[in-house]
This record gives sequence, C-alpha cells and structure tokens, in this order.
Amino acid sequence: MPLDAAPTATLLSATGLSITFDMGVGGLLARLTGAKRQQLRAVNAVDLTIASGETLALVGESGCGKTTLGRAVVGLYRPTAGTISWQGTDITDLASPARKSSRREIQMIFQDPYGSLNPRLPVSEVLKEPLRIHGIGNAAEQDARARTLIQQVGLPVDALNRYPHQFSGGQRQRIAIARALGPMPKLIVADEPLSALDVSIQSQILNLMADLRTQHQLSYLLISHDLGAVNHLADRVAVMYLGRIVEIGPRDDLFSRPAHPYTQALVEAIPRVGQGKRRRGRSISGDVPSPINPPTGCAFHPRCPKAQDICKSDLPALTALGDLSHHAAACHFPERQP
Repeated sequence: MPLDAAPTATLLSATGLSITFDMGVGGLLARLTGAKRQQLRAVNAVDLTIASGETLALVGESGCGKTTLGRAVVGLYRPTAGTISWQGTDITDLASPARKSSRREIQMIFQDPYGSLNPRLPVSEVLKEPLRIHGIGNAAEQDARARTLIQQVGLPVDALNRYPHQFSGGQRQRIAIARALGPMPKLIVADEPLSALDVSIQSQILNLMADLRTQHQLSYLLISHDLGAVNHLADRVAVMYLGRIVEIGPRDDLFSRPAHPYTQALVEAIPRVGQGKRRRGRSISGDVPSPINPPTGCAFHPRCPKAQDICKSDLPALTALGDLSHHAAACHFPERQP
C-alpha cells in the first residue's frame, strides 16, 4: 500500500506525476540566436491517492504547483511524465476513451466565481449545459435537475431565471458548486473555493461543501492555502513546496505533530486566540525559489533553519515516519513536534 493510501477503495491515484512548461524564446528565434529554451517544472514526481468519500487537502504557498496538479486531475493539463489512474484505469492520455468516460465523474469548482460563469447565460442554462454535454436526461429531466440543484445549494428556484452578474460572490460560488454537482460526480476538485469571498461568506460555503459531501458521498481534492478551512473539511493533508509533496498524513496527526520544517512553519502561522497571528520566531524567512532554477538537493534548504550539507546536495525521499505508514515526510531530519 502506498504511503499516502487510505484504507478504503481508491478513486484516483497519481504516480510520478510531473508537469513542465516551456518558457522563454522558442521556434525560429531560438534556432537563430542559439538561446536555450527554459523549462518550468510546476509539478515534480508527485505520488498521491484519493479514496472514495475522502477529502484530501493540497496546501502550500502560491506558486507551489497546487492548481496545476488539480487541473491535471480534471484533464485541463497533459502530464509531462507519470500516470493518473481513475478507479484503476489509466486516464493519463487526454484523448483516451477512458479519460472521456471519466470526465463526468470528475468535476471542478474554480477559484474565481466572477470569471467561471458564462455571463451570457441565465443560471438555468449554466446548470443544464454540463447535463447536455454528458447526455444526462431529456429536456424536462434537465429542467427538473436544475431546480433541484439550485435548491440544494441554498438558492431559490427563481434564481434560475437570472444572470450571474445579478448575484453576489458567495451566491455565484453556490451556482458554481451546483454546476459541478450536476453530472453527479464522484470527485470534485475545489481550487481555492473560498479565497475570492468575504470572510463572512467563507464559513457558509465551507459548511455547504461539508453537507454536500455527506449527502452525495463525494470526494474532494481541496486546493487551499487556508489551513483553517483545511482543518474543518479535510481528512488528509498533502503539503506541497516547489512542485513536490514534502509531507502527507491524516489531518489531526499532521496538524498536531508536523515533521517537516516547512509544515511546522505553516502550522505555527495559523492564527490562535490570545497568541496573535503567529508565535514569534516561527515565520519562514526568504522567498520561494524560482521553479525555473530550483535549488539542488532539498528545495527548502535555503529557507530551512535545520539545513545541513546533505540537504544542499541530496534530494530527500518521501518516507514513512517510524512505524506510521500513513504519515510521511521528505526531510533528512524529520522531527515530529509533541
């Protein structure tokens, strides 16, 4: 069983997944000038699994590769290397019949509720469009499904006759959630679903997602930098840094006893009543290195207070912590805090 595997049936698994983008000059100009094409490795040899009914949270600083990984899962990016399997079937090839058949079962909630809904369509058409694409029901059944969906996300039926610009950000995100639910998926990739919303609305959307997970037996890949939201919804947490998973484990275990120095700093930065924004001396120094020219060895070593010579030269493997096969860290000197 993989280090990050859950004890229930596996829905999705990624093995050695890498996604690289070409940067800089190319084509004729590159041949004429002799310039080398630079490459940005956004996701680097990632292994993970998501079990049926589970919420796996993917956390890390902006630019660490979280969104790129999520978009690869739903088929918006083609992996450069590695494989993605859905219920045991390889769906890495975006044009394969297996990938096409999985599209209905893997849906996505995008970060921006203002840009993810077609402004030219009334809400009824926004919700029925994926049903038509996937051939779900006739016209009457699609109308009925749209009415059910809009009520399930806490909006009145008459909202179906209005346009996206007539709604607030929180209401638009509810519509986006309803759209994702339409094809009756098994997995929803939620890419920062709260970050564009007012704080007063975030808890409402978070509670809605939790309720829908129970009602529809959903699994989530929750992409977020908000560890408070992650603590509320996730079963397991994977921490990314510069394209790699540096720690993964059950939520409670990872939050209470983080092992990787980067995870420790993230956990310490969670606001706590009576302690201000963070405990003194625990903030991460420096900036995230460029993914075009990443550091040798452990990518975190330029910012790590525990870094030694081996960290600068050798890449640490994601390794189980002692006898805890469910909790692993990629660190030469892991230390589980008490």
